[in-house]
Amino acid sequence: MSRRLALALLVAGSGACGHPTTPEQHPGPTHRAQAPADAAPALPALDQDLPRLAARAVELYTAVAAAFDKAGTDCAGATAQLAQLETTYADVVAATARVLHAGRARELRAALEPHQEKLDAAGQAIAKSKTMATCAPDHAFEQTFDRLVGSPP
Repeated sequence: MSRRLALALLVAGSGACGHPTTPEQHPGPTHRAQAPADAAPALPALDQDLPRLAARAVELYTAVAAAFDKAGTDCAGATAQLAQLETTYADVVAATARVLHAGRARELRAALEPHQEKLDAAGQAIAKSKTMATCAPDHAFEQTFDRLVGSPP
């Protein structure tokens, strides 16, 4: 689903369709549910919480390295694992794209700095893996890898 379509569905689903509501459509008083007093506060969007985004990015790269270690030279298996990680870490990919699109790359780099050792280790494991050596020319693998950890859109 394209990001524009997803955004359009989100806006359309929010009730902001531009049509006035009538009492017949919403009978009775409207009561908002309140969170219990001991409920955790809602987290800000991931692109607005760069330390949390950085931590999730480390998880993503570590998961890719582990997937490559498991897949070895099985390109179809590696591609399937990347596709599964793409679902698991869709929030990270989308938030990173929003941060970069907003011109906040420097802020993201600063948030990643405390994690640099782990990121470097995961990056080295990915780059030096049998999976990358074997599967890099595979078109399906390349496309899935690029969507997950490659260049931002």
